[in-house]
Amino acid sequence: MIAVTAVAGLTMVTGCKRDDVQAQREDVAEARQEAAHETAEARRDESKEVASAQQNANEDIAEAHRDANEKIASANDDVRDEEKDLAEAQSNRNADLAEGGSGMAGTTSAAAATTVNGRVLSKSGDTLTLVDSTNKELKIKTNDKTAVMDNASRAVKLDDIKEGSQVRASYVMDGKDMVARDVTLVAPVKKMDK
Repeated sequence: MIAVTAVAGLTMVTGCKRDDVQAQREDVAEARQEAAHETAEARRDESKEVASAQQNANEDIAEAHRDANEKIASANDDVRDEEKDLAEAQSNRNADLAEGGSGMAGTTSAAAATTVNGRVLSKSGDTLTLVDSTNKELKIKTNDKTAVMDNASRAVKLDDIKEGSQVRASYVMDGKDMVARDVTLVAPVKKMDK
């Protein structure tokens, strides 16, 4: 009987140890599941944070582009304003020069300027012969007060205007003469390739 009791006791101890090993295996499996779950959750959080950081970076880049474009537009507006001021100043200067530049004191200042567009037929000394859109020939004299410029309002020389060039001239009558206040080279003659 003692032997039976001892065997029964050993069986119980062995059974307890088996239950203990089984419990340990289940604990390990549960710990692995929890680790896998926590790893997946950490990866999701990491992905969200990376996506958020990328979105913030993209928004910062877009804002930098907008700021740069606004600065460029502002600079271009400033240039246009300055060009407008320059054109106005040149126009005022040309008007001031023309008012006193014809040699007929008192008569030119009251005369209104006439503007004509045409093609240069010839140039002789200080006189340009133009043909306007109605094929009418006009002889326009220039003097040292005549402003000669290109289409961008830059000063050019009368010698830069060649036969065939398109010009715009603003002139006043001085007796029978048409005296130019200003001559603008609208389109120079294009050189032909040989």
